[in-house]
Amino acid sequence: MSDNNLGKYIDEFFNNLELYDDKYNNHHYKGLLKAGIDVFLENENAYNAYEVYQTFFMIYQITSENKSEKVTDTSIVNEPNTLLDLVKIMKKYEENTGDLIEKQRDHFIHSVNVFLLGLAIYSQNKNYRDAFEAYVIHSPYEKFYRIDGKLSDEEFLYRWGVAALFHDVGYPVEIIGKQLNKFMNDGVKSISSSYAADTAIDFKDFNEFNTIIKMDPNFADEFTKNYPKAKFLNLFKPTDIMAQKIATDFPNVDVNKVAKHLDGFVNIMGDNGFIDHGFFSSILVLNSYGYLIQKYAKNHDFFFYPIVDSATAILLHNYYRNVLQKEPFKLSGLNPKDSPLAYLLILCDELQEWNRQPFGIMDKKRSHVNDLNLIIDDTRLEVDYIVKSGSMGLGFSEDKEELLKNVLSIPSIFKRGLMVFTDVQQDNNIMREIVRSEIQAPSTLLRNVEKLAIQINQQYMETTKAQYEDKKAKGELDEDLKEKYENLKEFDELSAQLKIANIRQARSIPRKLNVIGCELANLSDKREAITEFSDEEILDLAILEHDEWCDEKIGTGWTYGEVRDDSKLIHNYLVPWDELTPEIQQYDIDPVKNIPSLVESIGLKIVKTKVRMLTIEMHKFYQSNEEGTQDFEDLPDYIKYSNYKQADFLVKILNELGYDVVDSESPGEAVDSFDNDSLEYLAKREHNAWYKLKVNVGWRYGPARDDEQKLNPNLVDWDHLDISKKDSNMRTFRNLPQLCKNVDLKIVKN
Repeated sequence: MSDNNLGKYIDEFFNNLELYDDKYNNHHYKGLLKAGIDVFLENENAYNAYEVYQTFFMIYQITSENKSEKVTDTSIVNEPNTLLDLVKIMKKYEENTGDLIEKQRDHFIHSVNVFLLGLAIYSQNKNYRDAFEAYVIHSPYEKFYRIDGKLSDEEFLYRWGVAALFHDVGYPVEIIGKQLNKFMNDGVKSISSSYAADTAIDFKDFNEFNTIIKMDPNFADEFTKNYPKAKFLNLFKPTDIMAQKIATDFPNVDVNKVAKHLDGFVNIMGDNGFIDHGFFSSILVLNSYGYLIQKYAKNHDFFFYPIVDSATAILLHNYYRNVLQKEPFKLSGLNPKDSPLAYLLILCDELQEWNRQPFGIMDKKRSHVNDLNLIIDDTRLEVDYIVKSGSMGLGFSEDKEELLKNVLSIPSIFKRGLMVFTDVQQDNNIMREIVRSEIQAPSTLLRNVEKLAIQINQQYMETTKAQYEDKKAKGELDEDLKEKYENLKEFDELSAQLKIANIRQARSIPRKLNVIGCELANLSDKREAITEFSDEEILDLAILEHDEWCDEKIGTGWTYGEVRDDSKLIHNYLVPWDELTPEIQQYDIDPVKNIPSLVESIGLKIVKTKVRMLTIEMHKFYQSNEEGTQDFEDLPDYIKYSNYKQADFLVKILNELGYDVVDSESPGEAVDSFDNDSLEYLAKREHNAWYKLKVNVGWRYGPARDDEQKLNPNLVDWDHLDISKKDSNMRTFRNLPQLCKNVDLKIVKN
């Protein structure tokens, strides 16, 4: 991670921290934990993340030795660390299932970053520290960590560490549910979009899971003395324990109502088709610690105050907004004085979006790296995400701020508020990622794929022969080119891997064309053939070709190495595009340039898609109403891609109102107008999508348009948009039937 204040804030936290065992038992635990964190910050990977977990849960391992007093017995105690075992299982399961569902990201590295962000906020914000101290001191718990008689920051470190590092430990349950739901829905929808299927995970006996092993029947005696109402609950039952905790922290919540809701929450999730992994994580934490504390700890209050506090925070990090802010509870924004750990966990979990790598990326050199600039003080929290590659998601900054301001009482600790920014360093790169992620290319007939694959190999042979003869004539022939020339073969003679490589490249052509708004068509099609691409399109498609080549190589067992060794499946070109030399980049550029002639050689042609033609037509209409607007072909590529995406989205929102966009020769009577309600709906949906897209690539509101500073006066939501701009947006949809007609399309009722 770059120098972004997080490391500095972590240093300040540890500079002010003194651990009980270091002071009284001559240990060096703080230094060990800090060392693990420093190494993790230098290289955020699973190996270093586990080192942080391992050190933390070894420092706070619950064993038969009494860690609250000075140690006089020097005998070695060897106890299994069941908490670490639970972490290992989560880590292995996530890694092994990462390829099975979309958007599955690492929750292991993520949890360590959540932990560190919480330490940074605690270190830099006195309002939060005061809220946490008041919460601990005003509870009946008297065994909290003290140094020289005062509350120690170690009490926060311990409670927060359990909450942050364990908050996603139940995520495998959600993975299973998403995996099943995706398979069922994608499966039936592949047959017909009229199908729909809901799936849910069911427990044969949820009560078995929702039970703490009973080893000491007097486990809860001291707690029920302090909270008499708790004696009517089963305090060997995690959901009842957390119901009591929630009702204690939020007096307006009836303990019986929330206990009943939690008791039936598994069924509620099943009926409504979702899974809250925080619910399962919290129960796992209570099961684990409930057993260990009964077995080893003399003071059972150690469970009912710090551990239940941490576990309930884990439950609340989703449950608060999804349940407690709705009927019948209707709680307002969470104040840190009511549940400081839950407040911080919601905040940090939502903000931790940097360096979140998806599982299934086998070559770590190619993973997305997003960084951040962080400013935290007693009055404000500013998070500026630096997007170097990939996408933070459409409307990320706006959505994140809105969510947190609805769920949390931000002014309680940050009087000047929370600000989330997205700094996109390369507009073209970010748009390329967005467009690629939504490629919808048709499946090409196998006979055409085969013809293309044969021609790809033929062109490769001709190019290599020409290079060979040229280098030979100049006396510059090298061993690599000589070997390539000697290994040239006709398609039928290629090895299985090379045949598949050519097939992959052939199949990819419709995908590549889709990115730039083109498609394959028969020669009889009336649309004009495209015989060459622009330089910008060639570069974009060459980068896409390199990425697909890397995926192919990795998928067939190749790995990166500085020195190529084909016998060991090691390749030195398995690196991001920018790390290739211009000479090697040419290997991807040449095939892209050859696509039009390849397509022509099999009796097809490349044409603009009807949606692309509609995009250009809509831009012309916009241009006629806005002075100084560039011609479509003069726009930067990333803006063209943005417009293609907007046109695709337009087709989607028309479908929401029951309309289809089809060829002019298709059956159905053309729609020539929309009513006012439909016009406003379409214009509002289109504007909000444009707004989110612009925000995602770094634009912000400004009173006057400034392309260099990325400012636009129209970057407001629909309700705050100037009336003249609303009319302009609606005018586009009034004229849409005619614009479609201009490119041989029509709108019909579906």
